[in-house]
Amino acid sequence: MRAAILREYGKIDNHPLKIQEVNISKPKMGEVLIKILSCGVCHSDLHVIEGRTPIPLPCVCGHEIYGVVEEVGPYVTTVNPGDYVAGIPIWPCGKCYNCANGQENLCETMTMIRPKGVLYDGTTRLSLPDGSPVYIFLGGGFAEYAIIPETGVKMLPKELRKETSAILGCAILTGYGAVVESGKVRVGESVAVFGVGGVGASIVHLNKAVNASQIIAIDVADRKLKWAKEFGATDVLNSKETDVVKAIRELTNGKGVDVAFEVVGSADTTYQAAESVRVGGRVVLVGLMPVGSTASIHSARIVRSGIQIIGSYGGRPRTALPTILELVRKGLIDIDKFVMKRWKLEEVNDAFLALSRGEVIRSIVIP
Repeated sequence: MRAAILREYGKIDNHPLKIQEVNISKPKMGEVLIKILSCGVCHSDLHVIEGRTPIPLPCVCGHEIYGVVEEVGPYVTTVNPGDYVAGIPIWPCGKCYNCANGQENLCETMTMIRPKGVLYDGTTRLSLPDGSPVYIFLGGGFAEYAIIPETGVKMLPKELRKETSAILGCAILTGYGAVVESGKVRVGESVAVFGVGGVGASIVHLNKAVNASQIIAIDVADRKLKWAKEFGATDVLNSKETDVVKAIRELTNGKGVDVAFEVVGSADTTYQAAESVRVGGRVVLVGLMPVGSTASIHSARIVRSGIQIIGSYGGRPRTALPTILELVRKGLIDIDKFVMKRWKLEEVNDAFLALSRGEVIRSIVIP
C-alpha cells in the first residue's frame, strides 16, 4: 500500500513526508484492519513531524481515522468486515489500574507503547520492502490501510458514514473530555478558551452545547476568532492586541472565568489561563508542550484561591463516544463545519502547511 513516511524530523515547509510503498501484514489477535477513507490533520501529528514529540523513525502519522473494516483478527467481537468506523488514538487495554478505575484515557499500557510507535505486542504491522519496520503514531492513518486494536475502533451509525467523521476520535473526543469529563462545566458558567484551532474550536462548540453562559475565545489570528464566533464564542480577544487577563476580568465584572482551557501548549498561555480564573476556579490544560518544556504560575495565588489545575488527555472513548454520537445526531455538534478542506494523500505536506499557518480549523486527507 501507499503511505506518507516520515524518515527524519524537519520543518513542514521542507516537505518531510514522502509517499512510498510499504507492506502491511494481517491483523493479529484483537486487531482490526481498516481501509482508510479519510484522516484528519492534527497538530499532534505536526509535533511528531517537527520532532517535538519523538517517535521512532521511519513512521506513519495520522490518528483521526474514518474508514471501513476489511478484516479482523481473532477474538474481535465489536466490529465486523464491512462496518464503517471511527479510529480513536486512545486504545484502552481494559486491564490496567487506570482502565479498571474509569480512567481509560490514561491507560497505562497505552502510555508505555505510544512513544514506541508500536501495537500492544510491542511490534508494528508495517514494513519497508527490505523488511525493516515502519512505526506508527497512534494509528498511522496517512496511508491506504491501518491496523489498530479493537478498543481503538467505534462503529458508526448510517448517518455518520461520511468523511468528516474522521475528526470524532480526536478533535471532538478531546473537546468532550476537556469540557465534560475534566472541566465539568455546568450550565451558566463562564469559560475562556486559549487557542481556537481544531481542538480549541471543539471546546468552544462543546461549551455551547452544555450551555455555558459566556465563552471567551483567545487567539492571535483574527480569522480563527471569527470562526470561534461561528462555533459559539460570545466574546473574542486577540492576545497580540490586548492584555488578555485584564480583558477577561473586565468581561467578567472583575472576578475571572469559572473555567479556563489552555489548548495552545505554551508557557505564556498556561500562565495567562491560571491568572484568568476566579477564586475557586478550574484551569484545564489540554495543549501539548514540546517534551521537557515547563510553565510558570503564581503558586501562592493558586493555593490561597483554591484554584484547581487539571490535565486533560483525550476522553474516555467507550463511555464518551455514544454521547458524542447522540449530540451529533441532534445537531448540537456540527462536525461538517470543522472540516474546511480536503487533500489527496500526495498533498499531505501542504495540508500540514495550511494547518501551521492557521488557514483551516481542520482538514482531512483522502487516500
